[in-house]
Amino acid sequence: MCVELFNLRDKVALVTGAGKGLGKSMALALSESGAHVIVVSRTMSDIEATAREIQENGGKSLPIALDVTKEEDVVMMVETVLREFKTIDILVNNVGTFIGGPLLELSMDTWHKTLEINLTSTYLCSKVVGKHMVEKQKGKIINISAALGVFGARDSGSYCASKGGVIQLTRALAIEWAKYNINVNSIAPYTMETDMTKTMLEDEKIKKAILSKIPLKRIGQPADLSGVVVFLASKASDYITGQVIFVDGGFSVQ
Repeated sequence: MCVELFNLRDKVALVTGAGKGLGKSMALALSESGAHVIVVSRTMSDIEATAREIQENGGKSLPIALDVTKEEDVVMMVETVLREFKTIDILVNNVGTFIGGPLLELSMDTWHKTLEINLTSTYLCSKVVGKHMVEKQKGKIINISAALGVFGARDSGSYCASKGGVIQLTRALAIEWAKYNINVNSIAPYTMETDMTKTMLEDEKIKKAILSKIPLKRIGQPADLSGVVVFLASKASDYITGQVIFVDGGFSVQ
């Protein structure tokens, strides 16, 4: 009975930024739990690889290449999914970027780019997919924020601001859409080992500094998000909304 709560059989999940790293790992986890998974990214070759892996494991997947910071692209994405699958049960807003540097040296282009990719994409996808979920009176939205969206860090102003915005948007939508039986929650990782962090983690001094802040004394792996995303996408989390779940090796408790 308890195991069945986590079953996503025949649910339709849409995962943005699913070509690599955290997004790919979560897409695979949702598929392994029974969901049909639409994988989205700007790079078709990446999401085709993710979709192929899902299909080779016996799942059903559809890759869609577009820019989720553009409203017309997001509308087209949702129309395509509804045409092919008739519904969207789960939305994972994962697409994101990190561009570091001192705030006094931060260009307006970098500021706008970071907010567009991390925050505007979450707003647009939630808005367009949310309209469908409101109509059917049910849905699960999972926004990938970050521990630094709460705690802050030097040389990370635009990133911290954008991820903090994701957390506050999560809370606002959870309240606004609760009456429609839509759960909106957030996963907040700390440093994870992905293509985006690879160069940074190759610097032993930086890696040592990061590990000194993590009680579990290891860098997070994309697979560390698998169980959490399945939990938040499933019936097991039906009475949870507006929450931020830290997946950070204990960073946030210090």
